[in-house]
Amino acid sequence: MELSITRSTMNKRVPYATAVRAAHAAGFRYVELSAEKWRIALDQDPALRGLLGEDGIRPWHAGWNLRLGWEVDRWAQALADTPAAMDLTASLGACSGTLVLPHVDDTGAPIPPAAEVEDRIGAVADLAAVHGLNVCVEYMGLRPADPPENGVRTLAGTLEVLARVGRPNVGVLVDSYHWHLSGSPSLKSIPPTMPLWVHFNDAPAGRAAQDLRDSDRVLPGEGVIDLPRLLTELDAWGWTGPLSVELKHPDLHAMAPEQAAKVAFDAAHGVLVRAGFAQETAGERR
Repeated sequence: MELSITRSTMNKRVPYATAVRAAHAAGFRYVELSAEKWRIALDQDPALRGLLGEDGIRPWHAGWNLRLGWEVDRWAQALADTPAAMDLTASLGACSGTLVLPHVDDTGAPIPPAAEVEDRIGAVADLAAVHGLNVCVEYMGLRPADPPENGVRTLAGTLEVLARVGRPNVGVLVDSYHWHLSGSPSLKSIPPTMPLWVHFNDAPAGRAAQDLRDSDRVLPGEGVIDLPRLLTELDAWGWTGPLSVELKHPDLHAMAPEQAAKVAFDAAHGVLVRAGFAQETAGERR
């Protein structure tokens, strides 16, 4: 299995082009940036295009700056801008992008009705299909303290939503952290032809699941998530794409981007080695 890294794993003040070069130097084959951030990165450093390709680094997965909970006018404007963003990421070799199932909107108001959310996913999927792209829908995990009506928080519920959307290029994003928070369900329920994307991270020991927030993630292998089991299930399902290391940790953000990327790569690669899904030499490109 190969590795990707999300931009958020490094300090957000680092220029996007610098983050891409740091990821490449650390051994990552892929880096996860939104279309707009890729555009800025290539403007910042036109020579970066020389690194893009099968033997360098590229996006497998890139977002399009869309939030399903946005109010109607904002959503419509963003959707109108999306084809250009998809054009760019497809030209760079991306395969897919994310939509996150909403819980509340930006003001804290209730989420849009389920039917509206599903219509929006379908609209994005139709645009993505024109560009040969997939849409991977992420759920945020289930915390017992959250009211059950506060959005879809499980893999099973997400798959029900996607079945109603009914687009062949719509799949699920499995984030190891949210997979853990929602009870580490079997991945066998994911249809074998469904698009997939994977975020790879860990949860700290000694904390109740209901108290955990996104900012509490730790490096793969430093927490309590059964990552070897997740890898085995992904392998059995047939996943051959990369795993994208995603966490926002102050220790990593305090490091130079090259160091943060190397620490993230070594941690994730170490988990793959111990689980039997990679060779021992860190930084090896296959």
